[in-house]
Amino acid sequence: MSVTQQLNSSNNTLVITINGEFNFAINKEFRNAYKDVEPNKNFTVSVDLTHTDYMDSAALGMLLLLDEHFKEQRINLINCSEYIKKALDVVKFEQKFIIT
Repeated sequence: MSVTQQLNSSNNTLVITINGEFNFAINKEFRNAYKDVEPNKNFTVSVDLTHTDYMDSAALGMLLLLDEHFKEQRINLINCSEYIKKALDVVKFEQKFIIT
């Protein structure tokens, strides 16, 4: 599976992990990882990109939809490779997301 979800209600965290390529092929899996999670400003949402080796423009759109779902908080894009950081920098995603 390319997308995994770790939801911890006791400490209000959601971590979505992308393994392999982050592109339109995993759109449904990615949406399913968060669609049933009720937005809450006290919730921490992170997308772990440790094992993501490729990201295309569809992935950027999916991240924007995630941001729209969780309007009350900023989303963390964690463990980004230099390649991913450069792609996110080009589209100025640091204005919407916390990138590490």
